[in-house]
Parts: sequence; structure tokens; C-alpha cells
Amino acid sequence: MKRKILKDTLSLVLITLCAVLCLSVVFEITKEPIAAAAEQEKQDSYRAVFDTAASFEAVPAEKWADPAPAVCTVSEALYALDEKGEKLGCVLSVTSPNGYGGDVTLSIGIAADGTITGVKVTAMNETVGLGAKCTDENWVSQFKGIRAPVIRYTKSGKTSPDEIDAISSATRTTKAVTEAVNYALSRASAVFGYGALVKTN
Repeated sequence: MKRKILKDTLSLVLITLCAVLCLSVVFEITKEPIAAAAEQEKQDSYRAVFDTAASFEAVPAEKWADPAPAVCTVSEALYALDEKGEKLGCVLSVTSPNGYGGDVTLSIGIAADGTITGVKVTAMNETVGLGAKCTDENWVSQFKGIRAPVIRYTKSGKTSPDEIDAISSATRTTKAVTEAVNYALSRASAVFGYGALVKTN
């Protein structure tokens, strides 16, 4: 009986070791392709919000870190460069924690004169058919081309160049997205000097 228990135990240990070894091999094989795919996805989101850029250059975290406590956070910042390496503006990845379903993360492109070149929601947990509409191109495209220090949202129809129409029945999601965009504008102004002298008409 003891011999059988020992034999079964050794078999289980060997099976476990083989499984761990196989998983390690699979992880090593797939690690680089997964990382490459993730990097490509990030690059695609940058180009989606700053389509005139030829390339992007990472900005050191210590440069764009906000010294003051803030509701939103910047996880990444990049210069948008032309073919000669000249800076056209920047792209920021900003998260607002105030969506209906929690965090809403956006990539936001901002030209050197403070004009928004594009906005893309890259992660969210909003309600399907309501707040999740924040990912619709028709809705986020409202931000593109706005040049203002602060953007407002309205539920009664846009009447000003610095306004966007809210998502119907999803005010909280609209507020979170607008909050993230406004934070990006403030950081672009404070850190890069972009749009610092913007005046609304």
C-alpha cells in the first residue's frame, strides 16, 4: 500500500514538473510576439490620434509627472515627430477613474498650438449600449480640431466651439472622458508649453 502511494505521488510530481516545464517553454516562445503585438497596438492608437506624425518619441516620466495630486493620471507621454524629427506636438495616455464602470483610459493627441488632433478610448468598462458608446468614432471625433484650454460637454446641443455633445443617458461616462481630455490639455500646456496661450473666441 505504501509503495503504491509513493509511486502515485512520484507520478503526480513528474506530471506536475512536466506541465510546469511545458508552460515555461510556451511562455518563452510567446513572450516576444505578445509584447510585439501589444507595442504595435499602442503605436496604432498613437497614430489614430496624431495621424500626421511620422514617429513618436517617449518622454521621460519625471518630465510629465504631475507634482500636485490629481484625479486623472498620465501613464505615458510621447512627442509626435515629423520626418525630420521636429516636434509636432504630443500624445498622452490618460486615465480617469470616474467612469460608470471605473477607469476610462484614452490616448489624446495635442498639436503644439493646443489643437486636439484626436482622441481614442483604449480601455473602459462602461455599460454596453450606453457609456460604451464612448468608443464610437462618431462620438470621439467631436474632440478633434478643438482648440481651447478647457472643453465642456452639453446635453442640450453644442452651441460653442469648446463644447461636445454628451452621450445620451451616459453623462457619467461623458464626464470621465471630458475630464481625461481636459487633464491632457492642462499637462500639455504645463509640461510642453503646448496651447499655453490659447484663447477662445
